[in-house]
Amino acid sequence: MDLIKQLRIYKTPDLETPKYQILKRTATHEVRKYSPFVIVETQSDKLAGNTGLNDVAGYIFGKNSREEKIPMTTLVFTQAFDPEMSQMSIQIVLPSEKDINSLPDTNKENVSIRSVEGGFAAVLKFSGKPTEDIVREKEKLLRSSVLSEGLKPKDGCLLARYNDPGRTKSFMMQNEVLIWLEEFSLD
Repeated sequence: MDLIKQLRIYKTPDLETPKYQILKRTATHEVRKYSPFVIVETQSDKLAGNTGLNDVAGYIFGKNSREEKIPMTTLVFTQAFDPEMSQMSIQIVLPSEKDINSLPDTNKENVSIRSVEGGFAAVLKFSGKPTEDIVREKEKLLRSSVLSEGLKPKDGCLLARYNDPGRTKSFMMQNEVLIWLEEFSLD
């Protein structure tokens, strides 16, 4: 039964993703060490929603101060910053060859660019359409697993979406819930 739970059907686009190293695997999740990366973001209203996606996508499609098109990557993150999941942003990861100083400015006040320092994250993979209820259920499962291992999760979580919902059948969508950790060691 455990093996069946670990089987997933999904398609991952052949695009750059944030760099990470897997440090540990369990039946429910992985612990990864992420390298720093840069995002473009704006506010969102739901963890599984798309509010603000057009604004951040517009930035990479050339609606920026230099009208520069920026290569597509995978990962659209929606981040909840607080335990109540009331403060959210939607984010697109930018290519690793771009640093924050080489990027064009945004054209919209509600869109910003920032560096993410990376660090340790617990990650639970799942396939299918990421509805709000499913994402919250996965976050609770992941947080419970992390706490039972004695790890210290930070507040909030991220939903990582790898696929364009307009081009990918829902059962083939790859998603992850990430929770940043205070620290991690392989003791």
